[in-house]
Amino acid sequence: MRMSDALSSFLPLIVPLGVGGLGGFFVGYAVKKIYRLAMFVGVLVFSVAYLAYANIVNLNFSGLMETVSTLVTTLSPFIIPLTSSLLFVGSFIVGLVYGLTKG
Repeated sequence: MRMSDALSSFLPLIVPLGVGGLGGFFVGYAVKKIYRLAMFVGVLVFSVAYLAYANIVNLNFSGLMETVSTLVTTLSPFIIPLTSSLLFVGSFIVGLVYGLTKG
């Protein structure tokens, strides 16, 4: 068996593992670096949600749902093929954990 034959047989495994692992690492690294900002945004979102629940502010939930639906529809052609691969998801999770711990 030649080296090029071996490489071509492992290429379908290498690409999702590499892309998933690197993507997960960079996402984990970025999450760790912007953790304070993410916490602030989370507290802000929950605060606004509580104010809407207590009828202190009025939110247009149908407009919000329409915007989120449009965003999901726009991103789904890119996300669904990536997440449908078990190799990609597994290596993404490993990379994410590594990026969170080593970043």
